[in-house]
Amino acid sequence: MRQGSFQDAHQFTAKWEGGLSDHPADRGGLTAYGATIGFVQEIAATASGKNFLQAIGVALPVTKAVMRQLRPGQVAAMFRRERWDALRLDDLPFRQAALLYDASVNHGPAQAVKLSQRGYNRCVAHGVKLAVDGILGPLTRKALQTDTDKVVREIIEARREFYEGIVASRPDQRVFLKGWLNRANALEKLLLA
Repeated sequence: MRQGSFQDAHQFTAKWEGGLSDHPADRGGLTAYGATIGFVQEIAATASGKNFLQAIGVALPVTKAVMRQLRPGQVAAMFRRERWDALRLDDLPFRQAALLYDASVNHGPAQAVKLSQRGYNRCVAHGVKLAVDGILGPLTRKALQTDTDKVVREIIEARREFYEGIVASRPDQRVFLKGWLNRANALEKLLLA
């Protein structure tokens, strides 16, 4: 697989997000191709978001019925706008962008950035460590230009630990743990191939 673009990163993420789901233990509720109803409603909460959703053919207001009618291409467009473009991931090396993108779809942008900051900090033997604040500011962007296998591994390991922490604090989420860890393992395999 050629790597380097939103489409490449989204291909991986879309595979793991699947189709339509409404698992009773999923805190996101009704989800279509990774987009929770809350995520789509947040987009619709602004004038520019409403215009965007209408431009890609999403009916308003956002209801469960509308969520059930979403198509993969519409969700990809939402994620491109709200995750990839909002985080300016084209400015980062592809592996760092793919890590941030997949985590931002799975956990939200702030948590995705925190995971990258934690992973990067594990690789800094000397020098300034990043604040784990969830802000993709100039220092974090500069640090994430460091695109080594070690940094990639440590960011993915921080994500595995995050998954374990979710289950430790909310045991009802254990039903998802195997899939989450499989996703992290698959991402590691893809990015370190």
